[in-house]
Amino acid sequence: MDILRNIEKKILIILSDKDKIDISKINNLKEDIKIYVEDIDKKKEIITGKKNKYIEIYHNKRLNNEEKYENYLIEKENLMRDLIKHKNKSNLHDYLNKKLEYNSNIPEIYTYENISLEERQVSIPPKEPKQPKQPKQPKKEPKQPKQPKEPKEPKEPKESKECPEGKEINPVTKRCVKICDKDKIRNPKTGKCEKIKSDKQDKECPEGKEINPVTKRCVKICDKDKIRNPKTGKCEKIK
Repeated sequence: MDILRNIEKKILIILSDKDKIDISKINNLKEDIKIYVEDIDKKKEIITGKKNKYIEIYHNKRLNNEEKYENYLIEKENLMRDLIKHKNKSNLHDYLNKKLEYNSNIPEIYTYENISLEERQVSIPPKEPKQPKQPKQPKKEPKQPKQPKEPKEPKEPKESKECPEGKEINPVTKRCVKICDKDKIRNPKTGKCEKIKSDKQDKECPEGKEINPVTKRCVKICDKDKIRNPKTGKCEKIK
């Protein structure tokens, strides 16, 4: 801008001297104009050089990548058609192993303005690695492991209930009831006295004995804490 102002001033000075023409001033003006034109040409040359370098290093490589990608899509489509048509392992292998080949080392530069003609390629400063995050310290204290509970002592079995003479324990109500008649037996499920079924005539047993429902013989009456099972004919402890 300074040289352009100087040219403007010199032209005004020369025009103001109408009566006298100074050849030295005119030559000086011509020299400034020449320098100005050369400076413009030099700037244009630099811009043209930057554009050419951008096209060579960046633009053409991106165009080449685009072309490779279009060809890759066409080839993949053809391989898929062959796979659908033939349906064999060979076609499947060709389809899966077809990879896209492209130049991945193109820097993210999309303008010629930041390109230097002195360097072959614009150097992009590497990104600073992120600092690893410090692990968060747990807020809560770890829970103390629970102490195993002491095993409970086994309960002592209850003593069998004793009934007075002439009575026995009912297996259902757990109460002392009158002993069943000689021709009857207490059912352990219902707790009731039931008549003994027999094809023979009812047999009478002497005092202190009762009929065994299985053997049909007179046997000793079961103890007070036991009852005779009508199926087996044996005295069983009341549960």
